[in-house]
Amino acid sequence: MPRRLQLCALLLLAAIPARAVNLDVTASYKMRAISYSNLNLTGDKSTQNDHSFISNDARLGVAVRRIDLEPKGGEMMTMDVGLTLRALGVAGSSTALQAPFDRVANNYPFTNLTPFIENAYVRVNRLFGLPMEATFGRQTYRLGSGLLLDDDGAGLTGVTLRGDLPWWGMKAEGFIFADRDSRMATQEAPANSLALFGFAVDLPGEGIWQLNQLFERDKAPQQVFGCTYENTAGGVPASYACYASKSLKSFTSLRYSLNYGPIVFDGEAAFENGLASPVNNPADALNLPPGRLTYNGNAQVARAKWKQSIPRVGEGIARVSMARGSGDDAGTRNRDEAFFPAHGHQFNGLDRAGFGDFFAATPYSAFGGNYGSTTTASGLRQGNSGIIVVGIGYTPPAYKGFILDVDYYLFQSERAVNDSHALGGEWDFRLRYNVQDRFGIAFTAAFFKAGKASSPNGAQAKKYAFEAFGRF
Repeated sequence: MPRRLQLCALLLLAAIPARAVNLDVTASYKMRAISYSNLNLTGDKSTQNDHSFISNDARLGVAVRRIDLEPKGGEMMTMDVGLTLRALGVAGSSTALQAPFDRVANNYPFTNLTPFIENAYVRVNRLFGLPMEATFGRQTYRLGSGLLLDDDGAGLTGVTLRGDLPWWGMKAEGFIFADRDSRMATQEAPANSLALFGFAVDLPGEGIWQLNQLFERDKAPQQVFGCTYENTAGGVPASYACYASKSLKSFTSLRYSLNYGPIVFDGEAAFENGLASPVNNPADALNLPPGRLTYNGNAQVARAKWKQSIPRVGEGIARVSMARGSGDDAGTRNRDEAFFPAHGHQFNGLDRAGFGDFFAATPYSAFGGNYGSTTTASGLRQGNSGIIVVGIGYTPPAYKGFILDVDYYLFQSERAVNDSHALGGEWDFRLRYNVQDRFGIAFTAAFFKAGKASSPNGAQAKKYAFEAFGRF
């Protein structure tokens, strides 16, 4: 691995012209020792699905910035060239990439500590002498708050274009990427069957309003998770999942963010629509799903925090959060109402990212105890769909550099077939110590109590983690 990193760095350095103004070399490493208990959210100790492992997350980046090209319109057009390698892997006594961690691993090219290219791009600043920036190649990208689109550290290959608009200080960006839907990995979807394209427009004011638009066009065979149909072949009625040959989805969101003195707020609301072309179910080649297959969902996320100075002690931070994603209506057999973008923010290395350190919920997925089923993408128990989260937390003033975060989250399913919506509640405790944001250590303890929608017997689960990171 070190030889590969050295070779890539030497090749990039060899391509640098003598007029290069700035050379940036960055490196980071994060180690996490993690222990999960009862990931299956069951009262049976023999089937709890416990995992303990150490995760590795390493990055090495080289970027050459502000390479002079030529003057245009009185402005110098410059170019940046960047390359970032990332390596993810696990070590430990148990196999960490079994369910549910296999769903996380599917988001990345390699998870055996083999380096993969996270970024490899050319960026042109002041394109044609205009207040415009164009980036070509594999790059890190997040749309809005990440509710609709986030590469989650895997990188996306394509083109982005950003620039200033001539009205009211507005900014705009457009993008197009080629990738795949990691949820379809078990169906061997083509590596670049998913096209992601859209735009965003920012309007600054007291806060910033942002309009986001994302289109997902997937040409791979795929399951439509919220669709079923009855099959009477052989005279025995049976219900089958729906499959499609291709799909086109549209996601539109409005985001508002504000940073005003001690108050910080970030909220986003989104709508999903789309169509899919039905094909024969592999389980029964005689019948097709009835009519066309459609998507119709929505989601909302809001976070707020308030900083308050306490005399003689320091600054404390109170925070609240809310998230909701629509669930599928089991009564509409050929329509999927569950909000679920293909690349919404869900992952952080080989662990999930979301509300709650254990449950790690987003509006569309969580560590919900159901990982082997092919009829659900959310991870929730069968019959539950869509997630509602309410959270509160407080960070008291630091003591000798140590910071304690305490949070509580309550989870419910947006739709439930058996009328039991309670997914569970979770207490999180995190003690951390940072040195100039370059080195840090943290210890996390999360205690989850399952509701009836996750476990009829109210099972309990835990997560402990120790983390150390360094970067320059």
